[in-house]
Amino acid sequence: MRVSDGGFGDPRRAPTANVLRLLFAAIGVVSVVFGYFGLREYAPDGQSLSGSPLDLLYYDLQLFVLGSPPLDEGGPYPVLLDIARFSAPAFTVYAFVEAGRALFATELRRWRIRRSRDHVIVCGDGMVASTLTRRLRAAGEKVVTVPSGAVTGTGSGAVPTDAGPDALRVAGAARDPDVLRAAGIDRARALYACTDDSAGNTAIALSAARRGRRTPLCVYAQVADPELCLALQARHLGLAEPPGARVDFFNIDDLAARKLFVQEPLVAVRGGPPRVVILGATAFGRAVLAELARRWRVREPHGPNQVPVALVDDEATTTAAQLTHRYPFLSRVCRIIPYDGGLPELLNDDRFALPPDRVFICYDDEERALKTALTAEQLWHGGPGSVVVRLDRLASLRAAFDHERGDHLLDDLSGALRLYGVVHAACDPALIGDDLVERLARVIHESYLMSRRRHGEQPEANPALVPWEDLPEPLRRTNRDQAKDIGRKLRELGCALSPRVGPGEEHSLAESEIERLAILEHQRWLSARVAAGWRYAEDRDDDRLLHPAVRAWDHLHDDMRERNHDAIRELPAILADAGFRIVRVGDA
Repeated sequence: MRVSDGGFGDPRRAPTANVLRLLFAAIGVVSVVFGYFGLREYAPDGQSLSGSPLDLLYYDLQLFVLGSPPLDEGGPYPVLLDIARFSAPAFTVYAFVEAGRALFATELRRWRIRRSRDHVIVCGDGMVASTLTRRLRAAGEKVVTVPSGAVTGTGSGAVPTDAGPDALRVAGAARDPDVLRAAGIDRARALYACTDDSAGNTAIALSAARRGRRTPLCVYAQVADPELCLALQARHLGLAEPPGARVDFFNIDDLAARKLFVQEPLVAVRGGPPRVVILGATAFGRAVLAELARRWRVREPHGPNQVPVALVDDEATTTAAQLTHRYPFLSRVCRIIPYDGGLPELLNDDRFALPPDRVFICYDDEERALKTALTAEQLWHGGPGSVVVRLDRLASLRAAFDHERGDHLLDDLSGALRLYGVVHAACDPALIGDDLVERLARVIHESYLMSRRRHGEQPEANPALVPWEDLPEPLRRTNRDQAKDIGRKLRELGCALSPRVGPGEEHSLAESEIERLAILEHQRWLSARVAAGWRYAEDRDDDRLLHPAVRAWDHLHDDMRERNHDAIRELPAILADAGFRIVRVGDA
């Protein structure tokens, strides 16, 4: 069975501190007992103290403050009392030392946080936040956490945590500027808002992004609803002047689906596309369908055959229609066969040939998902890792099926079964960092490649005609800047971005609008190039910073103008790839 990486469960703390505390607690109890009975035996000047138990207890407790009136008469003392008059003050000294150490440690942690640089702040203490924190620390990052329980609290300050001596927490409401300042936001490298409240995460992200800083900050906010996440991304991308901070909203199911197909891409079977079954049109199921289509389109851009996909859910037909509307490329890449119902409807219908090559069991009910995987033998014939089961709480069960370990307890169906921990897969800092701007920049570059190849250009004449992975960083930055500028251009036309959720009228760019936006794009590109030291020359020379397009629009060659026109014509398709459309909201 194919399993994802480990990472569930923190390492146990060293027991030294707890043992020491238990030892001194025992000394305290022994001091009270020995002191009481010792005072009963002690009788200065022949007067017994055993007549009043409350007096004995009172004198006994005074041993802890380095003095008790009956002992002022001097010895000799009974053995028990002699032990107690030394052990009780020792316990008191230890208590003072512990209190001072705790106070000093709190102040030290607060000072360390305020003086930290390039650290990461994680807000929340649920499964997402704790998993992300472990992954960040495993990667060597300095992490400061703001627990979910403290998000609605007041005040601020560094408090200890159970994750080890280097783990730091800051109590208080994370959207409060004072709490963010206590967490070292002015020197932090990134902030992740991962509480269970999507609205709270958005407020935290916006509060962090509004702070003026000299160094760039990356802010990521978790949003549980994928459609709300898409809408927030649209509103942020649609800004005419984006803030200095890099802000993105992420959804766990979308990230996990992306990671899944990076690890296990679809491959051709019997010379054609694989047959796929998706059980459950949940958020993860919808993300799986969109991502497999996106990946297959890149793999087979001119493939004549669609991927047959059986979508099984009570609302399968409705969901299929919604997804093909949201992602227009979906209907070109996949032949979706919806089954309104459950697995029996699929097994009793001959529209989809069984057995499938890949199965994704995406139910939110984890027990139902696992039960389906272990009882539906008709789905077990796709080979190693072909049956993927979405899990969260039960993801630790994968060790029981892992035949690569010697202590496996359950059969993994000859390797076909793969238990997939969605939260653990999605909590990859690198994956979260691959934000919307980065993805749009990649699609912009891919569109540019196809456009230039249609015009017959070769990589020898244009160093930008290489895959994104091989593209030099300055050229990647150019594509990112182009993606960030989309909101400003659309605002010039009285348009805005809208998520492709539900019916709506999409605005088609007229030729005059394409011309206007092409001029704006060239002006943006020209300003950036001139600022970087580029100059005009008839022949391009990247080493000497020479380019034939470094001149005003009116003086550009026709082919250079056409490149800008092509980039604007492709804009609706680029946005549709991410689930957006252009809509008119006002006058130009």
